Amino acid sequence: MILNNKGMTLIEILITFVLIGIISASLFNTVSNFNQKQNVESYKEKILTYKNTLTKIIQDDLIINGLVKADSKHQKDDMMDIFTVTLKFRNGNEKELVIKRSLSAGYDEIAESDCASYGNDYFLITYDNIEYPLPNLGEGKSKSCKNQTVYDLRLLTVDITTNNNILSIYIGLYHPEMEKVLPINIICPINAF
Repeated sequence: MILNNKGMTLIEILITFVLIGIISASLFNTVSNFNQKQNVESYKEKILTYKNTLTKIIQDDLIINGLVKADSKHQKDDMMDIFTVTLKFRNGNEKELVIKRSLSAGYDEIAESDCASYGNDYFLITYDNIEYPLPNLGEGKSKSCKNQTVYDLRLLTVDITTNNNILSIYIGLYHPEMEKVLPINIICPINAF
């Protein structure tokens, strides 16, 4: 009598589990990379929406109302940079752009004794008395100053000039997941109307 055993041996079962494990691990890495890219694209979309909205609001005023004068000033105290531009228009209206920036110690390592010189990150742009806070795209704690909050989206650079009757506003938005700084960049002639 011949027995017909059609079952799987222990070796075949182990090989099957090893193959399933390898396939699962590669799928996990693929899904993880896809999620990371999706997060970066989501961050980029939110930053671009913020940047484009604020740029359009300010540029529309400059173009429609006709800029005749721009006065800018920069105040700096221990913790805060405040950039202010007072815009005067052809129709007699006056509006103010205020950019407040306070950088914490950041993710960089500094001496613990210097922690008192820094506060939490704080960024706010106000135009015509309307606040435009930066989108919250994540936060962390400073490496050196554990009690300080560091936001992932930061205002790294602010440069406002009124040279040669040209208003130039540059606000550099930075997120560590981006390849580059995404700027709000507004240029307008003064009293050209």
